[in-house]
Amino acid sequence: MIRQACAVVSVFAMSIGVPAAQQAANGAAPPAGGFKDLKSLYTSLPTAKAPLLDRDQALLLATMPLSCVDRPLASPPARGYLWEASYRPPDDYQRNLAFYGCYDWHSSVNSIWTLVRIVKHYPDLPIAALVKQKLSKHLDKSNIAGELAYMKTAGQFERPYGYAWILKLTAEIADWKDPEAQKWAANLAPFAEWTSKEMAQFFKSLPDANRGGAHANTAYAMFLMLDYVDLMKDDPLRASIVENAKRFYEKDKNCDTKSEPAGTDFLSPCLTVAALMSRVMERQPFLTWLDAFLPPMNSPVFKPLLEPVDTGGNRPDRLAGKSHLIGLAFQRGQVMNRLADVLPPGDLRADVLRRLVAIHGVRGMEGMHDAGYYGSHWLGTYAVMYMVAQEAHGRARQ
Repeated sequence: MIRQACAVVSVFAMSIGVPAAQQAANGAAPPAGGFKDLKSLYTSLPTAKAPLLDRDQALLLATMPLSCVDRPLASPPARGYLWEASYRPPDDYQRNLAFYGCYDWHSSVNSIWTLVRIVKHYPDLPIAALVKQKLSKHLDKSNIAGELAYMKTAGQFERPYGYAWILKLTAEIADWKDPEAQKWAANLAPFAEWTSKEMAQFFKSLPDANRGGAHANTAYAMFLMLDYVDLMKDDPLRASIVENAKRFYEKDKNCDTKSEPAGTDFLSPCLTVAALMSRVMERQPFLTWLDAFLPPMNSPVFKPLLEPVDTGGNRPDRLAGKSHLIGLAFQRGQVMNRLADVLPPGDLRADVLRRLVAIHGVRGMEGMHDAGYYGSHWLGTYAVMYMVAQEAHGRARQ
């Protein structure tokens, strides 16, 4: 099924830029590189089945973070979080640190989140006991206390992306009705409370948002943190996010879609800001803002967001370049899902976005196993987040 859908997506990627193909789909020549209207765009999009987090998929995706949570981070050029000047970790790091695997710190945190999410929803997986054993080891009280002690002296280390993942992980565990999970949630609580206060001040003191497509992006950190805010009723952090998101983005217009994606992007700056603002603005003002922020979907200017990301052999496979673009396919699908959910009933833009969600999800699945360790240490997380967004959409339709 995935292979057939991938073939459909590949045909779409090749044909979308060809005027003759567009003319056939629309019945008339479209404006240069665009489509006559939304209906023409919609009918030109192939149908694809969005990947879902069923039991088999959950088992497959859990193996990716499970394989690296105990694999020490890459050694830095100088002494850092895990490695001492002698380029060996301290003997007690497995008792005093929690997030020392999966290549880098934030990927270790989001890998733990992925395992929690999967076993929480599929407790009968054959690897569930092993996963919980790993979680108990990493989320022990002494490990989390060591993390907090380190972060209090670490300056800008992992701000804001890694901090966002600490909050998202805490919320996921706090909402797990399991006796062991409740112990882990209690262990994480002081770390999360400190992180929340730090981030509320961080956003307040930030002169302007980072609008890039990688870890420093301000909008995506805020977007992830809102999951914690909503569950934990963290009013001070919510107030900071709402106030500063509006300060950064409320006057933005005509987002620079033509710059997407940069070679190492794993986030869509334009779509991420739009998804964030859908969570901090009232619905009608947001819809008015959205019309000024994003170009019409059938216009040539929207085309960079329309085309599936090339996750195949035509992109660099050294370092993070290729894996980041594979992750971008999932991240676009995640935030497109959010935007489709807030559009009014009957708005054809939502139908367009739904098809794009499926197309991007299929493309991500097509490429994710070709990225090696540079991808396997984090792409499972982004696949799961994409599928969680699909689940949320399914619940919203019921």
